[in-house]
Amino acid sequence: MADEQSPLSQADIEERIEQIGRYSKVVKTGLGVIVGAFVLAAVAVLPANLDSVTSAVDAILLPLIFVGMGLLLFGIGMHLHLLHLNLVHQLRKQRDQAPHATERDAESQS
Repeated sequence: MADEQSPLSQADIEERIEQIGRYSKVVKTGLGVIVGAFVLAAVAVLPANLDSVTSAVDAILLPLIFVGMGLLLFGIGMHLHLLHLNLVHQLRKQRDQAPHATERDAESQS
């Protein structure tokens, strides 16, 4: 799968891809922090600014933007996670089929 110009072998690529679960946990933790900050802002800052609609919107707008960005990043992170899992599946399938292919090639040459 790796071409001749790539310094990484297929084994190196597979090893790095196997560690993708750790990145998925980091993405989920980041989203948790963002949602936690939003809840904290909603509970601590919003009640102090309920005297007018404008101040209430100002108090909650920035945390809402961060939650929206966090959800977007979470979606991107999970999409990449699924792409990597698919790549792992394909590499394993290719590795499992490789011994069978060499046996068939040897039989066809005989």
